[in-house]
Amino acid sequence: MTGTTSARAARLTDRWPTALAVVPVAGALTVMARSDQEARIFGPAIATMAGIYLVAYAIGRPWTAWLAFVALSAVVSVFPVLRALAVPGADAAVGMTVLLVPLWLWAVARRRFTDRATFSVQTAGLIGFGTLTLLCAAVAPRLGILVAAVGFLAHAAWDAYHFAVDRVVNRSWSEFCAVVDVVVGVALVVVAAN
Repeated sequence: MTGTTSARAARLTDRWPTALAVVPVAGALTVMARSDQEARIFGPAIATMAGIYLVAYAIGRPWTAWLAFVALSAVVSVFPVLRALAVPGADAAVGMTVLLVPLWLWAVARRRFTDRATFSVQTAGLIGFGTLTLLCAAVAPRLGILVAAVGFLAHAAWDAYHFAVDRVVNRSWSEFCAVVDVVVGVALVVVAAN
């Protein structure tokens, strides 16, 4: 009985990324409840999530996704401040999408393209998630919310793929991100439907 109990407890502690995901999920749901700017707020997050993977891929150390999360979250947080100060061209969706290009070029400079399959997947992510981010900003707000939902749910599939292959980012990151993406994506669908 003791062996079964400790094995069960070990499995539960292995799920710490899922438990940690409750924090950003709660924050996202609070923002949705108090704001009518979901497309503007959540659209840039799609490119930010792609950027996190590109940073970890360029560096070649999967655990650095956690550091990239902190760094790119700080970068995307600057845009609302710039917008409030009426700085011309301070659009988070455009800025975060443009940022994907030097991150991709960094991966190229580090010769990460030698693994063609992984390089192709990361390049497809840059194009797909960057396009969804820009689309969020280009369409009417209600449709932008739906596009953001698609982006989050597509990124959840991206996380699941990376969890399964255990490459680019570590599994704790892909698990954490997938939980956030699924819950936020579904919540955005609900918001778009209302």
